[in-house]
Amino acid sequence: MEQEITAIQPQLTQHFAKLINENRLAHAYLLSGASGTGKLSLAVWIAQGIFCNQRNADGTPCLKCSECRRIAANEHPDVVRIIPEGRSIKVDQVRYLKSEFSKSGLEGNRKVFIIQDVEKMTTSAANSLLKFIEEPNGSITAFLLSSHANQILPTIVSRCQVVEMASLNRETQLKKLMDAGVDKVVGSVLVNLNADFDELVALGTDEQFQKLLTEVVNWMKAILADDWRAFVYVQTRLMPLVDERPAQERLLELMVMICRDLILLRYHQDDEVAFITEKQMLAQAAEQIPASQLTKGVELVMNCWNQLAVNVSYQNVLEGLTLRLCRCYHKR
Repeated sequence: MEQEITAIQPQLTQHFAKLINENRLAHAYLLSGASGTGKLSLAVWIAQGIFCNQRNADGTPCLKCSECRRIAANEHPDVVRIIPEGRSIKVDQVRYLKSEFSKSGLEGNRKVFIIQDVEKMTTSAANSLLKFIEEPNGSITAFLLSSHANQILPTIVSRCQVVEMASLNRETQLKKLMDAGVDKVVGSVLVNLNADFDELVALGTDEQFQKLLTEVVNWMKAILADDWRAFVYVQTRLMPLVDERPAQERLLELMVMICRDLILLRYHQDDEVAFITEKQMLAQAAEQIPASQLTKGVELVMNCWNQLAVNVSYQNVLEGLTLRLCRCYHKR
């Protein structure tokens, strides 16, 4: 775990190691960031640093002693984790947590609490948590983990030190997706989507999403070839794959992505291309289109969100976009 979390969040692990060394940890932290950025791993790593019997001189845990191993296995009595039961964290779970707060450490004078997906607390559970965060008892450090900090009661946020987890760079996120079983070709597209890591993994194994990738490429190929069938593809190939709003939003993201790939390849920035199997085709097309028109193409796709906001039919939006892109790329 140390190698992974120190690689993913090097600045934060150095920061917390220093706090541990200087005994300056606060009583409550809100670790906020997208799924996959290492919130739980960081909280566990800090807990290991607190309890480690053979801590390194820089404050980092050894990860080998019995304390470190038990914390990693969630078997340490003074490191308590709470995770949602079903879709929420219920008041009974917080009552249990509150009772644990009032106890001294079973094996020492420290206790650590890790609450996952804290935004999923019921209102009563959140209010109960607030009461004993306001009045910490003894040597306690609590870590509240959230991918959606804006959904947490502001009064809870105000009682914590908020730590924003650094976003994963493209290479790191792609490696994590591949480690989770996602194909590199699909992963190269996924790392550009606005979604949590768990959602990206789910999409990476979703056959319908993979069909959507194929059809977006076919749609763009027809546009670049000035083939009128691109217009027909909207109804026959794309619409059947995006029957709900989240999928429709995702399709627009993919369209922005493939139009952006044309710009990247026009300027030979191959490493950032999303549709990696189509590099040669897109590069050849990009060389034939002025850069200003490629930029205009991205703007045309981005404008689709504005049209949807005023309740224009989604199919009409895509059909209109298709015609405008054909004119844009072929100077009509």
